[in-house]
Amino acid sequence: MQPDHVLAYTPSGDTVEAIRPGVIDQLVGDLKGEARAQSEAFVRAEPWHHREALEVEQAAAGLRERLGVNATREMAQETHLFDDPAKAGLTVLTDVATRPVLGVPFPLVSTPSALAYAVRVGVDLDGAAADSRIPEEARWQEGVTQHASTALLDWLHPSSPQGTLAMRDPTAARCARLERDRFQAVPVVVLGDRPEDFALAQLANVVHGPCMWVPWPGPSAMTITGRFPRWRGSGLARVTSASMPPADVEARMHTMWERRPRAFVDGEEVDNKAFECVPVNDLRTSGQSLYVHDQAWDLPRSLPATILPDGSLEATLGLPAEVPPGLDPTRDKWQVLLVASDHPLPPHRVLTGEALYAQRSNPWETFVRAADGGITYSSHRFDFVPKGASLAGTLAAPRLRWPSLPVILAMAAAPHPVQSSPAGKRTAVAQRLLGSRTALENLADGPGWDLLKTFLPRQQHPSQPKDAWWALKTSVVMSFRALAATPAEPEWTTPQRRAQVDEWTRQGVLRRGLALGCQECPAFEFYPLEEVTQHYRCRRCSADNELIHERWKTDTSEPEWYYELHPAIAELIDKNADVPLQATRYLRQQTRGMRPLVGAEFEILRDGQPFVEIDFALAGADEIWLGEAKKGPALRENHRDTKRELGKLLHGCKTVAAHRLILATAAPQWNTATTTVARQELHGLHTAGKYAPDIYLLSAVGSAEPVLELLAPAQN
Repeated sequence: MQPDHVLAYTPSGDTVEAIRPGVIDQLVGDLKGEARAQSEAFVRAEPWHHREALEVEQAAAGLRERLGVNATREMAQETHLFDDPAKAGLTVLTDVATRPVLGVPFPLVSTPSALAYAVRVGVDLDGAAADSRIPEEARWQEGVTQHASTALLDWLHPSSPQGTLAMRDPTAARCARLERDRFQAVPVVVLGDRPEDFALAQLANVVHGPCMWVPWPGPSAMTITGRFPRWRGSGLARVTSASMPPADVEARMHTMWERRPRAFVDGEEVDNKAFECVPVNDLRTSGQSLYVHDQAWDLPRSLPATILPDGSLEATLGLPAEVPPGLDPTRDKWQVLLVASDHPLPPHRVLTGEALYAQRSNPWETFVRAADGGITYSSHRFDFVPKGASLAGTLAAPRLRWPSLPVILAMAAAPHPVQSSPAGKRTAVAQRLLGSRTALENLADGPGWDLLKTFLPRQQHPSQPKDAWWALKTSVVMSFRALAATPAEPEWTTPQRRAQVDEWTRQGVLRRGLALGCQECPAFEFYPLEEVTQHYRCRRCSADNELIHERWKTDTSEPEWYYELHPAIAELIDKNADVPLQATRYLRQQTRGMRPLVGAEFEILRDGQPFVEIDFALAGADEIWLGEAKKGPALRENHRDTKRELGKLLHGCKTVAAHRLILATAAPQWNTATTTVARQELHGLHTAGKYAPDIYLLSAVGSAEPVLELLAPAQN
């Protein structure tokens, strides 16, 4: 959900009395006369602090702690929402609206259908309804299902001025609703007339995207297509209910669909079903939106930044005080969101407070947390601000840190230590040589990987001349003649190979040198260029040698240059590291918006010993993914080992609160034994109400068309 704040709503006594008539009489008791009148007035005006309010406060405090928002270990920034905006420290809509706003007069909201429309456009608590302008039920329902929301509102207020906005129109508050392109929002339709259905619809409208609440029992066949006529998404609109069993939802929608107008093409009926029924617990959060100031969003800034040794990014926000147009800094507060285009941060529970402050910063300056791929913070300073302070001294400008993925994983797994595995260390060396993870992934996915594979023992290609490569004691060395004769897909020309070998040599992936022998022992060894001199010492027996014709490997007039592969690259190739590299390359290409951060193999320790190894990790603007990569189609050889290995991977996901577990294989598909165990494990976790990440199967890694699919839990 990524809320900026979690607030406990505390209604006034007057609001509670409107909901439960007579409660104030019970509270005032036997008081009479002036004392009773004063007590009633006080209770009506003040926040309600009785049992229900205390329960709400406790629930809000627990949610703040779990989500890590607007709070530190010692202090909460905002805690309550009151009926009186002044007490809550909130901005009143009328203070910022530049155009008049309208809502449904409160006296008219007397049926579920009226409420369904009123919450779409807004409720005017103080508005009076004209007797001649009371809609019938069909009119309310039409307002809910129409694509345009203001037609009925204009009918209710015939004398409203031109350019009037609905109260719940973001434009009224100088805001715009952004649909993030990395999300694939799917409309949600909520059936049922119970309070829990109302609450679900309001939540779904914020979390899932466009939502319509249909509390009446007989929706027409055009209900969905009328509200969402332009929907062209990849999925169907989802229909659910908080109060109705799934079977009843299915029956109601089936009846509605059977009454639809029939369409035929070439004599055959077209059945373009526009919805699917889903249980409320299976309603997935695939879309989110963000409300931003209409004139103060997507503003590029060039900020001085420092890259730390661990890959984290620090930025000093020496910005001049900026106030969005139309806001008053002495009255209004707002959220600032800073996004580093190449360093996304997921909204994780540990990415808040001191974890996001740069070193030697004031952690009390303002409240910060990760959100929407970046860091968000409250506009005003929270620490001591002297009276009469300037605007620059009032607004916050914190020094922030964007932690690297290894740092995020270490913080998330605490108190369990996280360390790089041997494969992860080799990957780090390869990335340093090539310059980036992207360059290493491209190497694994291109013809260069197979070319370098011929440097491994017993991996030489028959087309390579016998005198162009040598298997020495410590490694295999090759001349350019051998590399030029090796087949490659796609084909490389000789000039292309020459340029690539020179580039690898410059980077340190390959070392250029000579294969030389010794006058006293039979050993031939590789001597890199920087060690080649007229006089050299044998690596095995330490005898002094001269660089003469008798010492080089071939019977040529001049020695031939040979190349040796860096040991870290050789071990990566030998351990099939191309599979996780190709998997992360594919996954990064499939993501929308900012490219995710990628981490190499790491281990989570328990009692000082590695408990689980994770082959790769990705962190995007919204989620953390962990992955396991295999060359073959099986996670392990038998059922018992597969179950144990999958349990470790799921435990690793739980430890760092990962959202997805990616099982990647170079095989065309995972075998049935692996998928069966995975489905059963998911079913067991869901049945027990325990944490379970989404499991995705990525198959045919490295092929022209890899396949990524969500694994469904086993059914009873």
